[in-house]
Amino acid sequence: MARCFHIYDSGFQCVGETIESTDFCEAHQRVIAFDERLEDSPWRKFVFRVVACVLLVMLLIPLLYSLKNWKNLYTGTPGQAQEVW
Repeated sequence: MARCFHIYDSGFQCVGETIESTDFCEAHQRVIAFDERLEDSPWRKFVFRVVACVLLVMLLIPLLYSLKNWKNLYTGTPGQAQEVW
């Protein structure tokens, strides 16, 4: 009998034998191509964008602060130790 025509994602062909009336084995007989793409929900896109903006701001605030005070942070004299008691 002939081999199944199903090709895996890795590029290998299925080793199963075909059913006489079709070109596929029993395991791949019911494979249906999904032609329609599911559309993303507008709320999901909105939430992802809000989270991305919040994370970006959380990253940029310390960066901008360090750039603003780079002279004091890197070229200034070390601070004095504070007395605890």
